[in-house]
Amino acid sequence: MSLRSLLVPVTGQTGDEMVLHAAFSLARNSDAHISVLCIRPDPTDVVQYAVEWSFPIMMDEAVAAAELHSAKVGRKASAMFERWRSSHELPISAAPSIGDGVSVSWQEHVGAPGPVLRDLSRFTDIVVTRSLAGYGSIEGDEILEATLFDSGRPVLIVPSKPVDNFSGTALIAWDGGREALRAVTAALPLLARMGTVRILTIDGDAGTKAKELALYLAWHGVHADVHDAVRGSATIGESVLSEASKIEAGLVVMGGYHHSRTREMLFGGATRDVIFACKIPVLLAH
Repeated sequence: MSLRSLLVPVTGQTGDEMVLHAAFSLARNSDAHISVLCIRPDPTDVVQYAVEWSFPIMMDEAVAAAELHSAKVGRKASAMFERWRSSHELPISAAPSIGDGVSVSWQEHVGAPGPVLRDLSRFTDIVVTRSLAGYGSIEGDEILEATLFDSGRPVLIVPSKPVDNFSGTALIAWDGGREALRAVTAALPLLARMGTVRILTIDGDAGTKAKELALYLAWHGVHADVHDAVRGSATIGESVLSEASKIEAGLVVMGGYHHSRTREMLFGGATRDVIFACKIPVLLAH
């Protein structure tokens, strides 16, 4: 099954351009549709903050400034989208139509990224977003939480450098868990393009059934080898990053885990280590 529908959230920041670049590289192999979603800050969110921390006389000024900022975000993101679309001569389409090639659409929503994405990402094959290192910590966590844990859709996190194609070597961080398996099945269209696929296990965990995974991939035309790494004093996340660097991987596939449903500790240690430090695309599923 190919990827036919991609959702790309943008917030008017510089990293948005790298995300759109990667989304086009992903979409052009299957003539997919790219829905670009601009998430603008809600000016009314400033009211509560102004009431709690500012003098009442400053409230109107704060809200007015927030409205100007929200509008500026929309204009900046829209201009960037048009430049990108024009450079690739991509047609705008709101619904599937007869014809080949990548199509795009644009929409703007006002509000916090989490609630907006929680609803809109349910009806897409994959969400493409930039590295968490490019977001504020709360905003970045909120985007991944809404997509992975609430809507259940896979996420492709791209680094702050151009991703021109998805080929070369893919690394599957495999622990035999449900999350990792969902990540692998979501990544099948990408894995089929890769020249080499490696299944990585840590410390010889016999329960991971890595050989069974390799056979499953083979039925989908994907040849994969199995490699076990000795963790030593390194964390699991560090071991994944080390192996990815060693084999010059162009993609990491792994499960997205979390410790709890509280805002303080959303993502598990291995997940957080990889998504904050990895310099290549990472596909996550929960």
